[in-house]
Amino acid sequence: MTGSIPTDPAAFFREMLGQWEKMANDHGTGMMKSSEFAQAMHGATAATMQAKEAGREFMTRVLAAYHLPSREEVAEVAGRLQAIEDRLAGIERALERLGGAPARAERPQPRRTKTPPEKAR
Repeated sequence: MTGSIPTDPAAFFREMLGQWEKMANDHGTGMMKSSEFAQAMHGATAATMQAKEAGREFMTRVLAAYHLPSREEVAEVAGRLQAIEDRLAGIERALERLGGAPARAERPQPRRTKTPPEKAR
């Protein structure tokens, strides 16, 4: 600092914050360049991946015990079903072009037989 009193009350705080950020960045950069830090990060990443895999295996076993499909099996069935729907849509379009089948009729709507209750006066 220059020794003069700043006229802006927040100027001192901004200057100190800037100096603190510079020191923290310098210290963090030096720390991240060390081999110990790299090893620790590698270990943490490996532990996270192992925990995720263990959780996935556990859920697969639980679902199998209850005779329920896993996420992958549901995704596979959904993909196969989408492929079947796409093929059916193609067949419908081909039949419409050939004139062999009328266009799909709109589904009839249910009749509205209920009336709302009358409001109490």
